[in-house]
Amino acid sequence: MDESNMEISGAWTGHISGLGAGLDSFYEYMLKAFIMFGEKEDLDMFNEAYAGIQSHMRRGRVACTGTSHGEHPIYVNVDARDGSTANSWIDALQAAFPAVQTLAGDVEEAICHHLVYYGIWKKFGVLPERYNWLHRVPDVAFYPLRPELAESTYHLYRATKNPYYLHVGVEILNSIDEITRVQCGFATVHDVRTRELEDRMESFFLSETMKYLYLLFDDSNPVNVHGERFIFSTEGHLFPVSKRTKNDPYGWDDSIWIVYRSERTVWSYYVDWPEKQRRMRK
Repeated sequence: MDESNMEISGAWTGHISGLGAGLDSFYEYMLKAFIMFGEKEDLDMFNEAYAGIQSHMRRGRVACTGTSHGEHPIYVNVDARDGSTANSWIDALQAAFPAVQTLAGDVEEAICHHLVYYGIWKKFGVLPERYNWLHRVPDVAFYPLRPELAESTYHLYRATKNPYYLHVGVEILNSIDEITRVQCGFATVHDVRTRELEDRMESFFLSETMKYLYLLFDDSNPVNVHGERFIFSTEGHLFPVSKRTKNDPYGWDDSIWIVYRSERTVWSYYVDWPEKQRRMRK
């Protein structure tokens, strides 16, 4: 291909939008960039995108809990041109979005969203790559030991300290051990319906899946004790959160950091961020 003769139009060549593969990290990094660097533009972009997600991708009853009636909420793939439902599947990578919602302070929606993926996990013992929510069957049936459900479980536990998420973690661990363990490691599940295995273990299983499950049960780990000092990349790497990296428009001085470390749980610091931000803007 002669790239010198290619014309760049700037026009969209695909129109499906969602929260899974190819898009998930985009939303995540707008919010995490604000937390790391304090740039208002990043937060504004995330808030605008999140409002669009709620308006166009969310289906089901208005509230997850309380007296609201209707189907359990779910986030679907849509046609970006008009917000119509584009297909009837969700994918395993979307299971990380409850962690982003937790970080953004929308804990109730995170809890609701997490339940969708935990329910699919319970049905098969592991999570299929794509699940057809209309017909309630896998569209793509393999499970390559992905970390996303464990990641959201970890963050929701840090935010709520609800022991329910420890029970979820135990179930994930037991399923992985019972279904995927082989003589020299853990294997990709070729088909979640038959539990046939492949001769393959992805590197993210050790660097992410096991990391989140380990941290879920280790309250005294420095990452948890000093959680306000770290943020996870989308690949589970730890990055420092420090005043030295921040453009500091909201006045996050040392006294604020000390108050939040001493009086609140680690993830409550992040959960309360939107309200703190609103107060600082006034």
